[in-house]
Amino acid sequence: MPADLRTLKEIVAGLDRLEERLDSSSIPKAVTGRGYFTPDEDDRVRQGVLVYRNCRLVAYEIILRYRDYASMEPPPCQLRCFLVAFGAALVLYAKSLKIIAFAEHVPMLRAKINEPDSKYDMEAGFFDDVLAGYSRICNYQSILQADAFWRAHRREAQAFAGEAGGDWVWLVNLIRHQRHAIRRRLLHVLWQRLRHDWQAFGRAILSPFRQARHGLESLLGDRLADARVTGQSACAITPEMLANLRPCLQPGDVLLMRNDSRLTAALLPGFWTHAALFLGGRSDLEVLGLHSHPQVARHWREIPENVGPLGLVIEALFPCVQLHLLEQCLRVDHLVVLRSTLPASDIASAIGEAMGHLGKPYDFEFDFNNSSRIVCTELIYRSYHNRGTMTFSLTKRLGRFTLTGDDIIAHTLDDMGESGAAKMVPFQPVALILKRRDGQPHAAPPERILPLLRRIRRGWRPARKVKLRKPMNRVAPGHKG
Repeated sequence: MPADLRTLKEIVAGLDRLEERLDSSSIPKAVTGRGYFTPDEDDRVRQGVLVYRNCRLVAYEIILRYRDYASMEPPPCQLRCFLVAFGAALVLYAKSLKIIAFAEHVPMLRAKINEPDSKYDMEAGFFDDVLAGYSRICNYQSILQADAFWRAHRREAQAFAGEAGGDWVWLVNLIRHQRHAIRRRLLHVLWQRLRHDWQAFGRAILSPFRQARHGLESLLGDRLADARVTGQSACAITPEMLANLRPCLQPGDVLLMRNDSRLTAALLPGFWTHAALFLGGRSDLEVLGLHSHPQVARHWREIPENVGPLGLVIEALFPCVQLHLLEQCLRVDHLVVLRSTLPASDIASAIGEAMGHLGKPYDFEFDFNNSSRIVCTELIYRSYHNRGTMTFSLTKRLGRFTLTGDDIIAHTLDDMGESGAAKMVPFQPVALILKRRDGQPHAAPPERILPLLRRIRRGWRPARKVKLRKPMNRVAPGHKG
């Protein structure tokens, strides 16, 4: 029991610190004004929820351990068990209200807390679960019953605490402070219960439609993943060219690519339609110290010991974020390799962040606000945004804030300027392979990379065949037809 009392004291201290962070947080105002979460804001919300969830689980364990306090022997032990369980219940009830108040009037924040996240082992619907627990009438009745027991034995409890001293005095004062606030919340609890039941009813009505939509998206994604607009299936970049490219690659390089024959090239905006992050092999990750990174270590067994001469990439590709061999990824016609200008420690952190998303489902809705599903450029965004001096701004397209491959290129070219001098440039283009009108891949010499990227940005397409106009039959002056 003394150990549980000390644990309860740590729970209260941790939740008090969390409450201070919530009170001073600028996230609700920032995301409402901007329209989306940045990756660091996303992580701060997740970390706060994780603190609350862990404290909540331990508090529940204490409550369940001592809920049968009336049957415990000897009789003096009953009161001590009751005090510990009642204190844990009051704290949990009060802090649950703080979480609800923080997010209930900010729909984006509520939705974020409800998102599942494999990186943090967060289950779906967490905010709704907190709201359900807080507004459950039987829980409130249990609090009131415990409060009646307290009123009947409070003098005995205060006398015991005075004799025992230390943490027991702290616990009695905690109970006296929290119980008065909770007794006045009956109407609030009833209102929250009504609200929860109404929202649950709405979710039940919409659930079949959402499941049908997700099933249709998955079916279309499966069918369109390899769909082509031409009968030509061979990609331009050859194995020999990949072998020559490999010595130029470093872990953390961003690969932007395009396959002209894929249907996605015709449907998605811009020239660069897919993105991946180059990892290399186990030895490359060990050099960066990533074998001990929590997210990388978690998936270390999924990285083959022998990845061949070319190495691995991580990419968001239907059906999920996955590891692929470089030669599988680069079955494309056009490729640009972007190298981060950040220090090696920041690049290692970016790779670790990318590995944390491994296995998350592909996002057919291209919704960067939902981190439980990932699209290809979102993996780059979440890995590199706010690393050192690197930041990205999302652009609203069709009601969604997104970042395309062309946006990444534009950001790089804008920062480099016409001279090519980098001030705060996020990436440096180090290689460019384009399929030209002859149908063959051509590696651009270093001095031509930037001019060619600028031409592509202006609308030029390397493989587009120029239509020659037929010469007009001009009538010579003075000649009559």
